[in-house]
Amino acid sequence: MSTVLLAVDGSEHGHHAANRALEEARARDGTLHCLCVVDRRVHAEPGLSTGELSTIEAEDRGHRFVDDVAETARERDVPVETAVKHGVPVDVILDYADDVGADVVFVGEHGDHDHHLGGVGRRVADAADCEVVVATEPVDSTP
Repeated sequence: MSTVLLAVDGSEHGHHAANRALEEARARDGTLHCLCVVDRRVHAEPGLSTGELSTIEAEDRGHRFVDDVAETARERDVPVETAVKHGVPVDVILDYADDVGADVVFVGEHGDHDHHLGGVGRRVADAADCEVVVATEPVDSTP
């Protein structure tokens, strides 16, 4: 059984990567792991101050996105596990891929640059010990 990791940030490109990852997990008769990383360089750890409310919003958005992907995966009979973590996205994605023994990692071509630092997909592709697919096609539907 194959393990497919989808690393998303909730962006439109993340929706396209989700569709591609779901198709791949189904084709491989594998499990889809959907991971959203709240970038600690942009958002501090959750707390009660006004400045930290954006962190809570980013985390909530991540949970909504991975929950949507999980619902779609279940509808397509694809086993799925989800996680929302805090950290530096490249580091968290690579560690998570190692932890679950990912055979392939899917990421979107571009992230949500209003709330995210770019280049994650490229850096994951350069450093990963497994296949990495950077979804580059136009977004035409949500997962």
